[in-house]
Amino acid sequence: MANGTGGTRHSWRTRAARVLLALCALTALFATATVPARAAVDTAPQAAYLADRLRENPVHVTDQLPREVPRSTARDFAEVAERTGVPTYVLVLPSLSGAEPGLLDAVHARLGRDGLYVLLDESRVTDAVAYGVDAPADDASTVALYELPYDAGPLRRFERFAEVVAQGDAKAAARAEAAREKYDDGAEPANAYIGSTDRGEQSAFTGVLLVVVPLLILVLVPYVRRWWLRLSQAPQPKGAKLTKQGKQGKQNKQAKGPVVPKASRALRWSVAVLALASAVAIVVAAPRVYGQTRSSWSPPPRAFELNARLDRVVQGLAEDPVYADPESPRVLDAAQLDRLQSRIGAFARSEGGGPVFVSLVPQLMEDESGGDEAAFAAAIHDKLGEDGVYVVADPLNGSIDVFNYGLRLDGYSLAFELPESITVGDANAVEADDHLMGSRLAALMSVLDKTERSDEPMTADSPYPVTDAVREDELPPLFGPDFWSALFTGVLVAGAVFGVVAALLGIVGRVVRRRKPKPAV
Repeated sequence: MANGTGGTRHSWRTRAARVLLALCALTALFATATVPARAAVDTAPQAAYLADRLRENPVHVTDQLPREVPRSTARDFAEVAERTGVPTYVLVLPSLSGAEPGLLDAVHARLGRDGLYVLLDESRVTDAVAYGVDAPADDASTVALYELPYDAGPLRRFERFAEVVAQGDAKAAARAEAAREKYDDGAEPANAYIGSTDRGEQSAFTGVLLVVVPLLILVLVPYVRRWWLRLSQAPQPKGAKLTKQGKQGKQNKQAKGPVVPKASRALRWSVAVLALASAVAIVVAAPRVYGQTRSSWSPPPRAFELNARLDRVVQGLAEDPVYADPESPRVLDAAQLDRLQSRIGAFARSEGGGPVFVSLVPQLMEDESGGDEAAFAAAIHDKLGEDGVYVVADPLNGSIDVFNYGLRLDGYSLAFELPESITVGDANAVEADDHLMGSRLAALMSVLDKTERSDEPMTADSPYPVTDAVREDELPPLFGPDFWSALFTGVLVAGAVFGVVAALLGIVGRVVRRRKPKPAV
């Protein structure tokens, strides 16, 4: 009995221990499963790189935004930084590149210099911290955000930021509070720049005005003159209509109203000159009134600025098949990078394989390729001059695109049949800070290993032409197609205005004549 009871107790304890072990195992399993979704990027290499750039120059402007913030603007940022009155270090990076919290803290720790650290992106001041100096960084950021229009641009916002910092703590705080209250009341500043649609409206209005004003002068001045003379003449007696003696009687019988003398030559010339002068005035004044020629604050980028990032990527790929952008958070750790390089080497030695070049570089609308991965890959291939599989992996948004240049691989499957779990990632990849880039690139290499080999080398289709970065911000000319097409509209508008004026004058004339006393017979 004792043995049986003891056995039962031992069995119960064993089962409880097993349940406990199972629960622990499940907990560990769920914790392990959720780790990839919470995987964090490594910002230490990024901070070290940026600190080195600031050690060389207190202003670093990225080469990844040439369409919006060309590197030539670094001198302008440096001049503004001197107005703060304290040592100022400026970083201009793509918005998502500087999104990791504590980036300025890490850069400051690496650089080891006190001062005002300011982080800007392609449109605004995103972060500012004062280390060891007295500067109202938060209030200055608030003023720069609320006092200026949305499209003011980072340089103008930084100018406002520096202006507020130089005012000191008290004035900066008061100004920030006033700006915040004004913005909360709905008083948002109007945009500083116009677009192509606005320019088209300006051109059309100018064309209509150029026709309407001179044409109305030419037709309305003589018409109003005749109307006024007829209105000011006294009505003829009824007896005059019954007179049939001689020519006077015939003229009176045929006349339908008062006889208006013809306008003098001087008056006719004056009207013509006035109409011509109005046309010239409109042509001269319109470009001054509508003086904007660009839709952005940004100056046109130069050739070296459009090639700067491509050149450094190509230089990196010439030394290593995997290039990670140093300005962006690292999404591959050392172990993942070693495994990827090993897989790339194995694929290069395989039958029908070849080189694989992986660019872990952001793809942005403001970059040299306009955010077009195909154009970026084609440019890298042209500059590197070596056939292979070119992989463009964006460390900021997590996308992966693959382009084959000259290898015997089935191009259709690479272009259209890659799993979405690789190209855009699943839900876990979307949530993860590193977008699970290591495992997805490993999966891509597995797909490449299994991709059907073709009899002949295949090459990706040529990318669509990229918008001209030098001229994309230029507004259409004021006297362009919209202006010329509006000239006919101007004729119609002038006719309509003339009809309305004539009708109103006719009504006024009838009313006035009815109120005038009739002459005695």
